[in-house]
Parts: sequence; structure tokens; C-alpha cells
Amino acid sequence: MRNRTTWARTAAAILLAGGGLLAATPAHAATTCSGSACDGKDPAVYCQGDARTVESVRLGQALLELRYSPSCRAAWGRISNAGYDTRDQFTPYATVHRNSDGREYSCSVATDGTGCYTRMVNDANVTSYAKGMWDSGARIYEDRTASY
Repeated sequence: MRNRTTWARTAAAILLAGGGLLAATPAHAATTCSGSACDGKDPAVYCQGDARTVESVRLGQALLELRYSPSCRAAWGRISNAGYDTRDQFTPYATVHRNSDGREYSCSVATDGTGCYTRMVNDANVTSYAKGMWDSGARIYEDRTASY
């Protein structure tokens, strides 16, 4: 009986581990894209795993970043620390711009939020930049990152 119990526990552990791997593989495969297949997709769903900030610029207290995923070969814009007062300040935003054809995606910071990120643009063999705006109440900051 002891051997059966040990074997059953071992088999259950293998099935759980294997099942976890099998379950993770299709989900991972379904949430990847590369190059032009990434256009307009959500980076948090598809390409966040190896994302890095490749360019950034300060907009007052806000930070505007151009994010890039080498595995997806895609870029997006992100603005953070961009809280604002809806009574007297403009809504902060970030935009990613692909230089080769002008394709852009933008996001606006929610009224109760402090940041947002854009959809992705294909960045394979082309360059892109992020641009954005943050209103401090006393001054409006607008700028763009370098291209990457």
C-alpha cells in the first residue's frame, strides 16, 4: 500500500507540474506577437515580459517613456506620475508615433489615475518616439522622446 501511495503522490505531482506547463504553453503562445502583428495590441497582454524603457523625458513631475520589447519588436508610450485636477488642468496624455508612416496610438490619464500606456506599434526595422503632455496647473509641459 505504501508504494501505491508514494506512486500516486508522485504521479499527482508530475501531472500537476506537467498540467501547469501544458496550460501555460497555449496561453503564452496565444499572447505573443511580433512586428506588424503587434500593431494596435495591448503591451501588458502581449509584450510586457521583456519590455524596457529605451528613451524618456520629464514633463514637469510626470515621466514620459518610450517602451520597447525586443521579443515583440514593438514600441509604445507610457506616462506616469501625471495626476491632475479635472477642475483646472488639461488631461495628460501619451502618444507613440512610428516615423516610417506616421501611425500613432494615444492614451489619456483617467480622472482618478496617474498614468497610462498606449497600444503598440510595429518597430521592426523602423523607429518610433513617444510624445506627451502634462499640465501642472501653472504650466503646460509638452515634449517628445528621441526616436528609437
